[in-house]
Amino acid sequence: MAELTTENRVLASKITELGNTVYGLRAEMSGIIEKDDNIRLIFDIPPVDPDLREVGVGGEAVNYPAINSELGQRTWLVEEDIEKIQRQLEFENASFEQLLSTVRERKSVLDHTPTIRPCDGILSRGFGMHNDPFTGLFQPHNGIDIAAAKDTPVLATAGGVVRYTGYQTKLGNTVTIDHGNGIRSYYGHLSKIKVRKGQKVSRRDLIGLVGSSGYSTGPHLHYEIRIGGRAVNPYKYIIRSILS
Repeated sequence: MAELTTENRVLASKITELGNTVYGLRAEMSGIIEKDDNIRLIFDIPPVDPDLREVGVGGEAVNYPAINSELGQRTWLVEEDIEKIQRQLEFENASFEQLLSTVRERKSVLDHTPTIRPCDGILSRGFGMHNDPFTGLFQPHNGIDIAAAKDTPVLATAGGVVRYTGYQTKLGNTVTIDHGNGIRSYYGHLSKIKVRKGQKVSRRDLIGLVGSSGYSTGPHLHYEIRIGGRAVNPYKYIIRSILS
């Protein structure tokens, strides 16, 4: 009896330790779930239904040994908690695999979407209808002009492939980058071109220097974005956030 009493005391202590461990695992699981929810929120991915996270089980009822002692009841409760946490871990691992795949796809799209200013400077002419400084005619301006000092670095606004480098009558020294998904960016009036046709570039790579080549009244960058061949307002794609 004395030995059994001592053994029960030791087992009770161990079960208490296991219970504390389970409590800690629950807290860690809550942290994992919170991170999963936050990532889904950032990348606009639908949240997981809370009912699914309960990972309920069904089937035949389990016949536990008929032990009515407090120690026996505590043992089964701890076992049930551990089994549920194991099921939740399996569920969260599967959720993270799916989430990782989706985030990679979204990141690839984001990496190839223009989101930053192509150079430092002051916006001197916006997108839309303006008076042409050479003809005086009121006509569309398909990009934005950023006035800057000569030889200010011009950066790629997203990843892509250089499709054109050369001189055009109006835009002077020009670089065109194909970002995929029908998106192209144009950089005109450069003093120097720093990339070659067919070269792969990443966001913030140096592609040229601000100049005044072509039809220009002074050093500035003409910047365009075209989607499916149609000019859109580039300023809407300049995102002032951590994603830039």
